[in-house]
Amino acid sequence: MAPGVEPAKIRHAVRQKFNDVAILPNNRYRFRVGCELARDVGYPAELLAPLPATAAESFTGLAYLHPHLALREGEQVLDLGCGAGLDTLVAARAVGPRGLVVGVDMADDMIAKARNNAVAAGITNARFALAEAEALSVDDGVIDVAIVNGIFNLCPEKPAVAHELGRVLRPGGRAVVAEITFSKALPPATLQSSEDWFR
Repeated sequence: MAPGVEPAKIRHAVRQKFNDVAILPNNRYRFRVGCELARDVGYPAELLAPLPATAAESFTGLAYLHPHLALREGEQVLDLGCGAGLDTLVAARAVGPRGLVVGVDMADDMIAKARNNAVAAGITNARFALAEAEALSVDDGVIDVAIVNGIFNLCPEKPAVAHELGRVLRPGGRAVVAEITFSKALPPATLQSSEDWFR
């Protein structure tokens, strides 16, 4: 955690930044955003083509995780940090009408955009919840698969996020996680303000 930066301030900054990405995806940010990013990290063009363009325009994930999910029809899926819903929509199609995907994000504009994208895509087996990753609004032991595409580093209290994932997964459930990691700790001077969280 950044020295002298309170978790609440980091959460506020993250929420505001990703609300901005939802509303103004073409603005310039310290991180990449959009459909080109999705293609560059491996999302096939044929997978993106039938989805609303607005599902990928605010994408900020790190990897194309779906080949590693091994989703089966009827499974219950959590998309943690769902953003505008790209992974949620792809997973919803994979688990079929007997399955369910719950997208969770802390940015209310992202949740609103994800709901609109699901309607535009004709997806009826996806639900979206506004919540922090450290305190999920999901019951214990109900999730078969969790998608975590680049959210740990945005959360100031990572052990709490890991605990919540363990709480909501069924026994034998699985989580597929993509994250940027460092082999050495960052110098303290690197993280002086909540804005530094987005380097």
